[in-house]
Amino acid sequence: MLRSFKLKMALFAVCTSGVILLAFAMLFMSVIRRVGNERIDRHLVALSDSQMRRPFPPEHWSLFEENLSFLYGENNQRPFLVKVIDRNGKTVYVSPRWPAAFKDTDFALPPPEEPPERQERPPPNVHPFRLNDEPPPHMRPLSKPLFSTLRAGNKTWRFVAACNHGTTLLIGTDTAGLQTEFKRFRTAFSVACPLGLFLLAAGGWLLAEQALRPVRILTRIAAGITAKGLSQRVQVPDADREFQAMIEVLNGMLDRLEKSFNQAARFSADAAHELKTPLTILQGQLNQALQNAPSDSDQQRTYADLLEEVQRLKSIVRKLLLLAQSDSGQLRLSLERVCLTDEIEALTEDFPVLAPGLTFHKELAPDVEVMADPDLIRQVVQNLFSNAVKYGREGGTVECGLRQDAKTVTLTLANMIPPPA
Repeated sequence: MLRSFKLKMALFAVCTSGVILLAFAMLFMSVIRRVGNERIDRHLVALSDSQMRRPFPPEHWSLFEENLSFLYGENNQRPFLVKVIDRNGKTVYVSPRWPAAFKDTDFALPPPEEPPERQERPPPNVHPFRLNDEPPPHMRPLSKPLFSTLRAGNKTWRFVAACNHGTTLLIGTDTAGLQTEFKRFRTAFSVACPLGLFLLAAGGWLLAEQALRPVRILTRIAAGITAKGLSQRVQVPDADREFQAMIEVLNGMLDRLEKSFNQAARFSADAAHELKTPLTILQGQLNQALQNAPSDSDQQRTYADLLEEVQRLKSIVRKLLLLAQSDSGQLRLSLERVCLTDEIEALTEDFPVLAPGLTFHKELAPDVEVMADPDLIRQVVQNLFSNAVKYGREGGTVECGLRQDAKTVTLTLANMIPPPA
């Protein structure tokens, strides 16, 4: 399945234009062939018409073919064939190079006509072998010329058959010139069509590229939108009308997201600030009550449990405030050098107590230091180990690795699930 819009556009342009060009080429070739045949037919009709306006003696036809060779040259590109048949079907004359494969039944022959009852003889001063003599009107050919196309060997011949005064004349010419012309046009099309299709494909590709420019801009801007960049807006002033509607919808969505996100971040920060004061007061009062309670009494243990829950609430509020500040871009970091190896060693000391059913393996590089906020990096590492304990399975293994190269420090923590029993 095609996944590229530009490729689809290019293929659509190529396929559509290819069908049109193929249809045009076939029509053009058909017209070229028809026009060429009509040109040859007119020439043959002119030759046959000049010979069928009056009767000629049998010896005339050999001289007639010699005149054709004289007029068109010994080595002409269009050799002629001549055959004359009388009303009895007897061959009066046939060209010496007449192909043996041509039979009389292969031609469309008109029925021989009887000579008219009253017929004028040609004037004695008219040479019988001249081609351009104009006979009287009543001596014109009586039959309609019929055409045939035959093939002998590697040559194709076009024939005309005309009949008058009981004589049937067949004159044929080689169509090699027409075939050469036809092949020349076909070669030109075979070269021009692929080139044209390539240009059309390139044009379709460029058109799709230009049409998709606003989409690429939208994609780039959408990819750069983060919680800290919701103020960005799509600006494509020269985009088409259809894309302008989509741009307006996207900008409207960004406006709503920015307002909703700012409201949520502001609410979280305000709620965290509001909860800090009563929790601090409650913690102070519980500390005082814990100190005033009798030692090892139920009252003292109750106050201790309540104090622990208050401290947990304060931790949650602190995390909530930290998250709100981070989302709104107001988190201030206090960077200093922190020994990450020591922080992990301190956390893993209590691991056997926190997770007695898990086996802990560690491979820590010594004295790995990073520039970080101590409280935040400690919170990150603590969250990772808490998740490792929380999602570990009985009999499983927790593997911890810390390594350092020239520019980076890599901390890995993985739960290895035990195989089923």
